[in-house]
Amino acid sequence: MYDKWFKFARRHSCLIDEYEQISRDFEPFYQLAKDDPGYFKRMVDKGTPHVKEDGRGLRTGRFARKKFSWTDEQWSLYNTDWFRTFKRFASFIPDTRIIINGRDEPRVVFNYRMPEMHPTALHPQVSDETPFRHTPHPTASYFRDEVQCHVPMRQQGFTSLANDASAFLLAASSTDFTTDLYPIMSMTKVSPCFSDILVPSEFYYSDSGWSPSYAYPNSIPWDDKEGKLYWRGMTSGGWVYGENYHAFPRFRLIDIGRKHPDIMDVALSAFHDSLCGENCDGEKIKAEYDIAQQSAPREDVYKFKYLVDVDGNSFSGRYLGLLRSGSLVFKSTIFTEYFNDWLRPFEHYIPILPDLSDLAEKIEWARAHDEEAHAIQQAGQVFAQRVLTDSQNDCYFSAVMLEWARLYNMATSASASRDLATN
Repeated sequence: MYDKWFKFARRHSCLIDEYEQISRDFEPFYQLAKDDPGYFKRMVDKGTPHVKEDGRGLRTGRFARKKFSWTDEQWSLYNTDWFRTFKRFASFIPDTRIIINGRDEPRVVFNYRMPEMHPTALHPQVSDETPFRHTPHPTASYFRDEVQCHVPMRQQGFTSLANDASAFLLAASSTDFTTDLYPIMSMTKVSPCFSDILVPSEFYYSDSGWSPSYAYPNSIPWDDKEGKLYWRGMTSGGWVYGENYHAFPRFRLIDIGRKHPDIMDVALSAFHDSLCGENCDGEKIKAEYDIAQQSAPREDVYKFKYLVDVDGNSFSGRYLGLLRSGSLVFKSTIFTEYFNDWLRPFEHYIPILPDLSDLAEKIEWARAHDEEAHAIQQAGQVFAQRVLTDSQNDCYFSAVMLEWARLYNMATSASASRDLATN
């Protein structure tokens, strides 16, 4: 089937070789398959009844005879979008069954990079008897102490932890995790703490209603844009308990903006009342941050040279749209998405630490180095427009499905090989 994928990719002008993320995501399962060829299929089959009983954002489906169909009655935000997407490449996907995650947050809390996790996956001392049902609240001590999820603030040199700068790690808005190594397709994950298999989000498909599209294209030249960093958005991020929100990226962004009004125009446009938990005073927070419950036109981003993308409940979903906007994107996140290998820091965007402590400094750099900043903006825009297309999303998604089907059917292939060897 890979020959058909190659023709599909060529026909749609997709990247051919640059899929290291897919290799990384499936590598643990290929390693396990050397000892237990049936592991992947067994875990999919084991997880399926749990999803059918109570999906909690997960869905099960099936590719069979060149068509895709759902195999449960669960609900997800993306049911229609996924069905439309899968239909475009179902003709060359081998028969297989899948589990896919419709929530923005990852689900598989299993760090295969830790020592002794290979035998733990094959022979867990304590198997997860309630997969996709783990609901720690808040999540700070769960991630830091119980599962040893320690996310570095910096990728190079000495570093502190970013755990206390992430709303997801502090008080995730959605949980329902599993601690066994289940094959689950998700839109994002925190590496290496989670082992979800990454796929493109429907936020990045122009034909999806979830795509944050603009009413009209940018027509303001770079030199006519205001030299400030702009952001508007909701208080999405995590459950608010008492005063913990001050550590959330979006609140932290506003705090920094108040200290630097000459280079930043940032504001919260709405408060997430449904995430106001124990000892949360929503009205006090709205007053403290002047949250007017009034959104701004999305096209206002065109007026500014600099934009920032920060995490919400997980990834924001805005990133590619911001890159295409004609402004320079400053990016802060703890999450991995399918395109991370392709979009390179200081070539396509400006990276910002999870706690945003270097944001003002890097805005000042961009203001002082306008030519270099403009070149980075142009490179990011061109790459997003020409490479990160709907067709490229399909090529990535279908490549994931081929690897998935190969592993799922490995148990049958191994059984057939054994039968031939004994006859």
